[in-house]
Amino acid sequence: MLNTSGLLHSLYLEINLFGSALMFVLILKLILNSRIKGQQYFRRLLTWNIVLFLSDAVSVLMQDGSSDYTDSFVVFAKSIYFIAVFVLTCECFLYFEACRDSALMRDGGKTGLVTLPVFFFILLIIMNLHGKFLFYVDENGLYQRGRAFLLIYLLCFFYTIFSMIRSFLDAFRRDNYAVRGRYVLYGLYPLVPVVAGILQFFTPEIPVLCPVLSISAVIIYVNAMEYLIYLDSLTGLKNRRLFLYDMTLMMHHLRPGQKLCFAMIDLNDFKSINDSYGHNTGDLALEIIGDAMTECMEDARNRSVLCRYGGDEFAILLCAEDSSEMDLYIENIRQKTETLSTERRMPCPITFSVGISEWNGMEDPKSFIAGADQKMYQAKSLTRHGR
Repeated sequence: MLNTSGLLHSLYLEINLFGSALMFVLILKLILNSRIKGQQYFRRLLTWNIVLFLSDAVSVLMQDGSSDYTDSFVVFAKSIYFIAVFVLTCECFLYFEACRDSALMRDGGKTGLVTLPVFFFILLIIMNLHGKFLFYVDENGLYQRGRAFLLIYLLCFFYTIFSMIRSFLDAFRRDNYAVRGRYVLYGLYPLVPVVAGILQFFTPEIPVLCPVLSISAVIIYVNAMEYLIYLDSLTGLKNRRLFLYDMTLMMHHLRPGQKLCFAMIDLNDFKSINDSYGHNTGDLALEIIGDAMTECMEDARNRSVLCRYGGDEFAILLCAEDSSEMDLYIENIRQKTETLSTERRMPCPITFSVGISEWNGMEDPKSFIAGADQKMYQAKSLTRHGR
């Protein structure tokens, strides 16, 4: 009959192997769905989870051995384990930065600097193989923590704490109220693994970290998939449901002196494009409009919301100091649409009609949209009559 220690070892191995299998399934899911934001970092995060779980399982399995080879292998497995933990926290940091589309992620040089601590950490682990100041296997074949073991644990929290601070700071910036809820979640996600890591420090014989990391990865995946429900699959813009929610938030948080402008955009002769050139060309036209909007509104990304409102209709909501700013963005979108049409060999010109309204501070979203919608149809009528 197995003793308590044997049962814990068996449970430890089973949980780590199950966690590895679960991470592998999530990786396969990501390969099949390429629309998740920051997917490359999330996939690498899951991969390092597997490395962590397997190296932990191997080190536990080999700790009962007594040969020199087994001792060396335990140290090697533990070295891989701690490297995996540190790299995992780095990938987690990069993933949440990508989800927030932070300035750091748009600057490749800064991203490289952020990963420099990883090389320092690996060097520290290599030095430990000789110095044995972090962890080692004693003359009795037992794994022991070194005099500086606490240092390695504290270093593993570096990226996690950094990620939490940056997410919370971004969440409570005045202009980020539309995404505040998601950013707060990005700040809270790393908190649970931190608590699990602390518990694992004090109870190394109990598998705490693996199940917590596995559950956290599943929650992040589910949250990312749920967010995709609110995005248009063709253009990547927000759908009407999320757009209306963001509009309500912007109405509520509008500051004195600011103006809330709404533009309804409708492609001209879209049915003729589909009938004459096929639906693939029609889809290309929609993609071009969506990409033109995204590129031209980039500098106003924190105070605007872009949407594929339905069919061949698009919408822009802009918080501006001057209502004429929307006119400038619309003109830029027109020019960008022409450029992208040429670059992507669109067989026919893409034009659109626009209606713009300014919120009077009293209208509900339905009335606000109706005002721009009416102006858009007036503009479309003039286009049809060649005016």
